[in-house]
Amino acid sequence: MFRHLRLSACLALLAGCAGAGCSSYGTLGAGSFGTVVVDAGHGGHDNGGRPRAGRYEKDLALDTAKRLASSLRRKGFRVIMTRNGDYFITLGQRVAVSHATPDSIFVSVHYNWDRGSSGHGVETYYYLPRAARLAANVNGQLARAYATRNRGVKQRGFYVLRKNRRPAILVEGGFVSNPSENAVLQSASGRQRIADAIARGIAAERQGRSP
Repeated sequence: MFRHLRLSACLALLAGCAGAGCSSYGTLGAGSFGTVVVDAGHGGHDNGGRPRAGRYEKDLALDTAKRLASSLRRKGFRVIMTRNGDYFITLGQRVAVSHATPDSIFVSVHYNWDRGSSGHGVETYYYLPRAARLAANVNGQLARAYATRNRGVKQRGFYVLRKNRRPAILVEGGFVSNPSENAVLQSASGRQRIADAIARGIAAERQGRSP
């Protein structure tokens, strides 16, 4: 049974990893990663998106991240979470955990928000070209998790993607500002479907499959 590494331990590993010249998944072939760094967005004073009703994005993201971790472990992956409780972690600390974990990928879990109620759908972001297929595999599965719009795969320079030396993606599992989607996201069964879908996409990437 794998245990979560504490943030301090991960940061301590970073210095040793840099000195040893840790290998990067980007230089290896498909199926070469065995560890997934699961990053639950926001936390602590940073609530993230305000829902139409129910729990904040930070809470939904953490619950989904924990479900994702369990699903990945059942598939044989090692999992490290950047946070496993309601506390704040800087973007730099999140990336540092990723850098301290050799032969891994980084998956950040979020839910979307807009000022109105019409925004809807799922989407997945990447920055480094070597993470494009990972993003496509995950988004392809995510779009089947529940009935919503597929907003597609997009390349963006978000900090946790742009500064990350590992293949990294950021998943938006739906809009908490949309009443019908928020009803799904606020339900445990809905978040489980989303977590399982992300895990299937990650497994497909390790197998070298294209979406």
